[in-house]
Amino acid sequence: MKMMAVPVEQGHHSRYLETRHKALELFARCGFSRVSMRDLATYLGINVGSIYNHIDSKEALLFELIEELYEQLLHGASLVNRRKSAPAVRLHGLLEAHLLLHERMGAHFRLAEYDLHCLSSEQHALILTLRRRYEEYLVETIEQLTGKPTSATRRATLSGIVSLLNQLPAWVGEPHASKGVRRKLLHDMVMSTLRGALQATHTSGSELSSKPG
Repeated sequence: MKMMAVPVEQGHHSRYLETRHKALELFARCGFSRVSMRDLATYLGINVGSIYNHIDSKEALLFELIEELYEQLLHGASLVNRRKSAPAVRLHGLLEAHLLLHERMGAHFRLAEYDLHCLSSEQHALILTLRRRYEEYLVETIEQLTGKPTSATRRATLSGIVSLLNQLPAWVGEPHASKGVRRKLLHDMVMSTLRGALQATHTSGSELSSKPG
């Protein structure tokens, strides 16, 4: 009996991952609040009465998907930070890592930006804690790059830049050029916005370069 435990557990985990993947597709395409449990059960190909054998709740699944996104963002930022590179190079790396993740987890980003309000207050607070930890990487890099402490206004500005990074790739259509060319276009757009935003909050944008030196 013990010998059968591992494959059974693996099979259950595999089915759960498939359920998550399909739910992610449906939520991102239709919008979380527009998907009923019946809709979800139909899309998963299961009886609505048995759906709670597959997931705890819609909200728990949404939380898990958004949490997964910010954990991946934090992991990528931590890898960039470990390189101990110059601030301008690090800033480029942070933006590049964010845009690369968007290519892989675009549906997660959509949920994080448009369906966060559907979470419970406790879940919402936990996600905001993860987001603020991620934003801190950007804050610290800008502080080192400009040599100036970050005011509350500037923190709000950088939070807006994170929202821009989360949404911009979905706004810009896929060009005929390669993903690398598109990524550079997105990177340059974010850098231009960042320079303008910092200038507007009385921080010189001259230290920011679209290309690391």
